Amino acid sequence: MSKLTIVDSNFLITDEANIREAMEAITDNQRGSVVVVDNKNHLVGVVSDGDIRRALLKGATLFTSVQDVVNMHPRYISNGPKSDKEAEKIFSDDLSVMIMPVVDSKNTVVDIAFRNPEIRKEL
Repeated sequence: MSKLTIVDSNFLITDEANIREAMEAITDNQRGSVVVVDNKNHLVGVVSDGDIRRALLKGATLFTSVQDVVNMHPRYISNGPKSDKEAEKIFSDDLSVMIMPVVDSKNTVVDIAFRNPEIRKEL
C-alpha cells in the first residue's frame, strides 16, 4: 500500500465534473477509478471505469454529471496510525479496489491509498 499526496489531482475530481472529465482523470492516473470530492474536499464517492461503462450503456453521455454515476458508498479508511494496516487488509480482501480515499474525522479527503504503486497500466 502506498499513499499519495492530495496534490496529485488526477486521482481527484469535483462533484461538478462530467463523465468525460472523470475518464480523463482515470486515463491519467492509470488506476481505473477516481475519487470524487465536493468543493471543500469532503468525500462524495468514487467513480470507476465500470461505473462509467454501465452508465453509458444506459444512455448517459460524456457530458452527464459524475453525480449521476458516482458510487456514494465506497471503501475508505480513516486517517490515523492504523490506516496502513486497514488499507492492506482491504486491498488483500477485495481485489477490485484499486484506490481508496483516506479521510479525517470531518470526512475530508486528506490522502489516497492505492494498490501496487509501482505497477501502472500501459496507456
